[in-house]
Amino acid sequence: MRLIDFSKLDRKFYNDYKLQIETFWKYAQKLDKTIYKSTDVVLLRLDLIGDCTMFTSSAKALREFYKDRKMTVVCLNISKPIFEHLNCFDEIITVDFKPHLIDYEKLDCIIKFLRQKEFDILLQPQMSRMPLADILGTAIKCNKRIAIEGRGNSPAEWFKMTSPLYDTLISYPRDKTSEFDFYASFVRGVVGEDFKITKPVLNFKKQNFVKDDYFVLFPAGSIKQKFWPPERFAKVADYICKRTGLKCVILGTESEKWVSDLIFMNVRSYTEPYIIDLCGKTSINDVIDIIGNAKLVVTNDTSGVHIACATNVPSVGIAGGWHFNRFLPYIIEDVKPTDKLPLVAYTKMDCYFCDWAWPTVGKRCPQCLENLKNEDLSICIQKVRTEQVIELVDKILIDLGYKYA
Repeated sequence: MRLIDFSKLDRKFYNDYKLQIETFWKYAQKLDKTIYKSTDVVLLRLDLIGDCTMFTSSAKALREFYKDRKMTVVCLNISKPIFEHLNCFDEIITVDFKPHLIDYEKLDCIIKFLRQKEFDILLQPQMSRMPLADILGTAIKCNKRIAIEGRGNSPAEWFKMTSPLYDTLISYPRDKTSEFDFYASFVRGVVGEDFKITKPVLNFKKQNFVKDDYFVLFPAGSIKQKFWPPERFAKVADYICKRTGLKCVILGTESEKWVSDLIFMNVRSYTEPYIIDLCGKTSINDVIDIIGNAKLVVTNDTSGVHIACATNVPSVGIAGGWHFNRFLPYIIEDVKPTDKLPLVAYTKMDCYFCDWAWPTVGKRCPQCLENLKNEDLSICIQKVRTEQVIELVDKILIDLGYKYA
């Protein structure tokens, strides 16, 4: 790569991304025409749990294509269990800080470790090319770097600056919006045009937390603006418990226990004995096993809905309009008759497809912009009624053999 003329970079971009830019070019300037003898492959997947879960069927397809080579995945520490449950990679190397909050001391240690290795091919399938992935992509010693062409949520200046790093940029269909379409485009660019994407898949084991049959509520997540009101989750719990007699398992982290407390405060007295609150008491591995053994899952637009699909458990996901069709509803090319794709509860609004870009949100729905700034609930989530969710739950219960009383 040619050396960058920092004086020609947009000043705001340079000031906002100064450390990332300088770290990237620290390693980009070391690139040369060395041919490494390695046949190994490294996959960069520096996303959170839900995104990595959605990518699992694509990851398996890439692993199958390179089945005669050693294959390493570099992922976030929090997402490591997803790749462990896939059980198809030879090595998993983790990053234990958030991609948008780079710990440069830790990054130096990771890069030092990675630069002791040599690879033939580097795969970077993330639609939103975050600086961390491109920094690692330029630091890793390899013969060929492959990425997807689109930049997703990445700054245009960053995308323009870093794209020459890659030997191959795989195009994606401009008329598609689903993350699965992006994954499929990337995999086809690597393994061939015959590839059709299937639903996510995760292995799971028997769980040891609950003795009786149960359903799962997953009422929190990484962003508070996505949280469907706890009192509405409580009404769903009342309905399912009364109709089926199933136990109600609530999953979440310790910091999300306030949500499960509000649910418990709002359920009817007859539901209280059915509640099993496991917030803060489980690992990600436990969550996968608990969801995999559940009868059904009701969840916000977060990792719970993707884990449910990957373990083939019927689910209802409650979605807003910010990235509608990108993550939910699912758009899968090769759907099998036994696949349990998520049912999605949503209320279409004129402000859909805002991408949570504040200028766009402000023009379309000023009140929603105020909510986002205050970390309050998005208007499009508020508009999803309890009756909508229960209607979808009913479809699942009928399929499971639970008849009306």
